[in-house]
Amino acid sequence: MPRRGENIRKRKDGRWEGRYIESYDLEGKAKYKSVYGHAYLEVKQKLKVQNGNISTQTSFVNFNITVEKLCYEWLDSVQIKLKQSSYANYYNVITKHIIPKLKNVRVQFITNDVVNAFIKEKSTNGRLDGKGGLAPKTVYDISRILLQIIKFAEQRRYILNFNYDITLPPKGYAELPVLTVLEQEKLKNHVQNNLDCKSLGVLISLYTGVRLGELCALQWKDIDFYEEEIKVTKTLQRIKNTDENDSRKTKMIIDKPKSVKSVRNIPLPSFLCNILKEYRKDYTSDTYILTGNLKYMDNRVYQDKFKQYIKNAELEDKNFHCLRHTFATRAIEQGIDVKTVSELLGHSSVKFTLERYVHSSKEHKKQSMEKMAACY
Repeated sequence: MPRRGENIRKRKDGRWEGRYIESYDLEGKAKYKSVYGHAYLEVKQKLKVQNGNISTQTSFVNFNITVEKLCYEWLDSVQIKLKQSSYANYYNVITKHIIPKLKNVRVQFITNDVVNAFIKEKSTNGRLDGKGGLAPKTVYDISRILLQIIKFAEQRRYILNFNYDITLPPKGYAELPVLTVLEQEKLKNHVQNNLDCKSLGVLISLYTGVRLGELCALQWKDIDFYEEEIKVTKTLQRIKNTDENDSRKTKMIIDKPKSVKSVRNIPLPSFLCNILKEYRKDYTSDTYILTGNLKYMDNRVYQDKFKQYIKNAELEDKNFHCLRHTFATRAIEQGIDVKTVSELLGHSSVKFTLERYVHSSKEHKKQSMEKMAACY
């Protein structure tokens, strides 16, 4: 007969068997294992050792919290120190990717195997439309958020001694197009021949490197004609609406730029400053540059407008962000040091500027090779 409460029984073969909980599956169901002996006391001692190991592993763990509850706890804890756009991004990743896959999993059963399996699944079938895996950079960003949540769980003692032997995908970047010198000249000539408030924005971005959101948020009061510079202090963004009582899926906000270093003053080339002076006469200081009135232009609307400029200039289709890359590349080709270029772009580090934004054009490479040939 089994000893009451001890999970020990005598088998038909004469041996004693004791069962203990070795682990739990993702739904919290216990997985049992057995120890054996020729005497009851022998098995009882073996169980004591095994149960001692289990109790040590699970000390201080809250057995009731699920990953879903943990995610919302973490969001509440970080919301106060995040920009609206950053919070909306975290909320979107958690509700679209993390919770749907790990919703009912109890936190104490999250292991590195579970996380690695989650990363693999996102890499192979993570797209929300079901059409394959997500890009490595996207999977990397999602995984970093999940690991932040796990660190938070450790601080709350929901998880003990998590093994961070995680295989993250490469943090690569896709090569973005840059206008050649000829393409840049064609686009510049087209917008100057059809100059108005909207096309003026192309010239501003092409010769200052401002981001699309920063351009859409620019008002005439942000242009300092005495110092001949643009003051970048805000950006326009469309973010996910996290208000469950609001039927709108997204909302527009004007917030601080991307980072502390994104708040910057950018000197204006003389020709661009002169063009801006001519336009400034017709508008008040609070007027938005792209619209000519007190209402800003949606960045998606301006992206479409830019593509029309590209088409009319008889160029291959390009994204608006190519203007920022083109600015950085031309600046380096003209001998401007990388530190200065990084500060003009508002980057947090020179390393990021070099890796992501600086591309050597075919023309520049050829000129460099000709200089090398002259040495022989």
